[in-house]
Amino acid sequence: MAPPAWIILGAETRVSEHQDADLSLELAAPPRVSVLTVPRRVSPVQADPTSGACPWVVTADPAAGLLLLRAPPPPPTHSLTPPPTLRNGVLVPAVTYITRHPPTYFVCDVASATAFRLPQPGRDPSGLPPEINALNLGVVAAPGAGGGALRYMVVEFRYMFADEHATLLCLSSDTGEWVSKPVHNPLGRWIWGRDGVVAHDGKLWWVDLAGGLIFCNPFADAPVLDIIPLPESDCHLPRASCAHCAGRSVAHRRFVQVSAGKFRCVEWNSRSNDEAPMTVSMWTLSDPEAKEWVLEYKVSFQEIWADDSYKAAGLTEKNPTFALVHPMNPDVLYFFLEEHLFGVDLRAKRVVECGVYEMVVPPSGKPPNCFSVRALELPIALSPGLLPSDVGSGSNGEESTPWASSVSLGGSAESADRV
Repeated sequence: MAPPAWIILGAETRVSEHQDADLSLELAAPPRVSVLTVPRRVSPVQADPTSGACPWVVTADPAAGLLLLRAPPPPPTHSLTPPPTLRNGVLVPAVTYITRHPPTYFVCDVASATAFRLPQPGRDPSGLPPEINALNLGVVAAPGAGGGALRYMVVEFRYMFADEHATLLCLSSDTGEWVSKPVHNPLGRWIWGRDGVVAHDGKLWWVDLAGGLIFCNPFADAPVLDIIPLPESDCHLPRASCAHCAGRSVAHRRFVQVSAGKFRCVEWNSRSNDEAPMTVSMWTLSDPEAKEWVLEYKVSFQEIWADDSYKAAGLTEKNPTFALVHPMNPDVLYFFLEEHLFGVDLRAKRVVECGVYEMVVPPSGKPPNCFSVRALELPIALSPGLLPSDVGSGSNGEESTPWASSVSLGGSAESADRV
């Protein structure tokens, strides 16, 4: 059986019980969710029992098969506490020093079967914390890169509120080192929402679902940031105490994703309460240079509930949670409802796919949403018979982890064809 052209990848990953295991990707045809498993050397089991954090896919370059993985830090370490001492007749208590470790990040290249561990950045000259901020971090393949290991750039957008100067902290796969590129900050007094980073058309696009997209070509010697506002919201929300709070209310009902080569902005709205049928709208960024969005459709779930395909899927007439857009067909949107993940053709107003998603349950136990999954196109290297049987050690020696993939198309992990 041929592999699917794309997968729904769960952001939460499993940690292997075996110390000598490799990274593995269990493929499942949509609407099932594919699962990434990492070894303990990438993320120790229960690495942070205090927060309950687990490794997760921060973002991806879907068309290139690049994943940016964040592994939680190990538990804090405590220095040995010496006994209290007397000083001038006064008992001085001892001080225990706690060392907190930052999380680690990996760029996983599916096609070349390697994972590169990102080094920690050095001191930031602008005074910002040296630790990586996952919410502003993106990865994008170099234009024209192909064949063997992909060339790519990892970038963090660093800025301070109301400062006209900002920084792109960049790491190129060619050097494996962080470099700071100064840029003009176009935000002004805009409080940026940090709702994700999208790789598209050789550029990185930082998303604020309340307002717009900031984008640039990070491979340029002197990158220039530009802004594209999102379409005006169609949501009818109660009045907020400030513009920022009103914007965040809108952001909780929106998502931006690339489908069929263009940016799509999806917005859902239940009007008065959760019992009323949800309305779903989609806009397309038809002309990025003109910054023009075009409304494609606006559909009420009342029409979808009334269709025979919805009844045949055995779904209850409840408002679902938006998951993602089909990366090749923007008419098809996926939604979570109870234990199901189902696809709906919004133009035809009918269910086209439905299944039990079987995702990794996050430590928080919260139900999944659009930030819990990623739409990922599969490179040809994942076709059966084309996976490397003896992968190299990667691009940075001991810090690289070989990638062993398993193909599971409709079967269980135990029945997968491992290479």
